[in-house]
Amino acid sequence: KILPQELTQVPEGELVLPEISEAVRTLDQVIDVDYYLPGCAPPPNLIMDAVSAILSGNLPEKGTVLAPDKSLCDTCPRKDSKPDKLKISDVKRISMTEIPEDKCFLAEGVVCLGPATRSGCGERCINANMPCRGCFGPTKAVKDQGAKFLSGFSSLYDSEDETAIGNFADSVIDPAGLFYMFSLASSLKAKFHDRS
Repeated sequence: KILPQELTQVPEGELVLPEISEAVRTLDQVIDVDYYLPGCAPPPNLIMDAVSAILSGNLPEKGTVLAPDKSLCDTCPRKDSKPDKLKISDVKRISMTEIPEDKCFLAEGVVCLGPATRSGCGERCINANMPCRGCFGPTKAVKDQGAKFLSGFSSLYDSEDETAIGNFADSVIDPAGLFYMFSLASSLKAKFHDRS
């Protein structure tokens, strides 16, 4: 097992790295957090709203996420193309298929975390013809973003056959990395691990 050293000598001097932890932690497990400003990176309008709230002294209660509390699907410019009863028969990778810019990614079989992700990002990924990856985190009603998405996504498969369902599940490349890209440290699995 090779791990980066905390202290390494390089021609320019010493390179100091933080110690590698056994587990990933959420920000509020490391420091006391006043407010959360989500995003990768947070959009300028949310930053301005946060600064305005600070300057006016009109702040919500400590621990509040300073972004809308509805799902990205609610604000998605493609939502009108999503069928009322959504069913998919196979999972497509965004890099291997061409999705029309006005079509719902999920309706086309591409994994999009919009249903389990908080809105407020300005739909930057969607507008670039890329599915949501969940960087704004879940809404207040969701405890585990990845589990919420997985639950909803698995119900979309259009088959009752166990072998077909297994093949469908296997077709999602790196589900933990995909469904928990930004939220693994706050997942129920991480909380269970911390109790052990």
